[in-house]
Amino acid sequence: MLEIKHTICPSCSVGCGLNIVSKDGAVVGTYPYKRHPINEGKNCSNGRGSILQFENKINAPSLVQNGELVESDADSIIAAIKKELDAIDASELAIICSDKNTNEEIDAIKKFAEDFGTDKIGFYGYNFPKFSGEIANYNDINNAKFILAIGDIYGENPLAARRIVLAKDKEAKFFNIDDVEKSITALNADEYIQFSDKATFADAIASVKGELNEEAVIVLNKIADAEDFKLVEDLASETGAKLLPILNGPNSKGAMDKIDPLTKDEIIDLIDGSKVLIVVNDNLLDYLSESDIKGKAFIANISNFEDEFTKFSNVVLPGKAWVEKEGTFTNAEGLTQSFAASADLGEGLSEIEIFEKLA
Repeated sequence: MLEIKHTICPSCSVGCGLNIVSKDGAVVGTYPYKRHPINEGKNCSNGRGSILQFENKINAPSLVQNGELVESDADSIIAAIKKELDAIDASELAIICSDKNTNEEIDAIKKFAEDFGTDKIGFYGYNFPKFSGEIANYNDINNAKFILAIGDIYGENPLAARRIVLAKDKEAKFFNIDDVEKSITALNADEYIQFSDKATFADAIASVKGELNEEAVIVLNKIADAEDFKLVEDLASETGAKLLPILNGPNSKGAMDKIDPLTKDEIIDLIDGSKVLIVVNDNLLDYLSESDIKGKAFIANISNFEDEFTKFSNVVLPGKAWVEKEGTFTNAEGLTQSFAASADLGEGLSEIEIFEKLA
């Protein structure tokens, strides 16, 4: 029997509603959630493709031997992790969370770290620093007279780009700044400004200052570092333009409000100074090299899906897949949305239960 249940899309921080179609405990498809106020019944290819990861689902707690998973059981894997934790000082534990963790999971993981006595906890922020100022919302894009996009919003966040299209229909001007030769966003912009390094990025930012005022919005989904982000923040502050960073994961903003976003170098330093590394729902090889990871710490990988990082772990403990979770995500515009489990894929501990057992 087919079941259709609502959740929040895990593909980016826009926060679209998504219906999950399941049959006999297996996810078989997605369907647009027509009443959701953000995407209003539309889903992009990223959202529709979000279920493809279930093809690589890890079904059992496992040891990793010679790069291969050897099935075990949750009690044995938790005991193995606790044995490693008992043998180290608090400062020798590091925890890397993910922008895919719910707010409630991050709270539980943060409490575990505090109780253990380590402050070495964070997540990869894709070069975005922690920020807490006022941010724009999607209606601000709809109503803007001028929009500056930094990055490929059309290609990577189509449901946010839809708001730009609506604004252009009302004759808003639209400029794009990026470091690629061509993108979907560049092709749809009234003016495209390409940069190649930090100096030319600063020049590009300065060149649009005269277009910006209180009726303008700056939307960005990529940044090189905190210094470049400060340039954009200052530009918004000086001109009165509203600012909307669209971050990588469904709960990047929620995670950023609770723990520190880290750069690649900061994560490498975290690993180098640790004897036990707990990684939660993140593939470190998406942004680090094998040499940054291999042989440097005992790695407990809490992950549902097998990927190239799996073979570098010592143990793998699957938590709940995202469709099995309930909790909240905070989207790019700061809206916290709650959701219930949209499928049941079988037995297994949640991330919160895992850290309760590790305590």
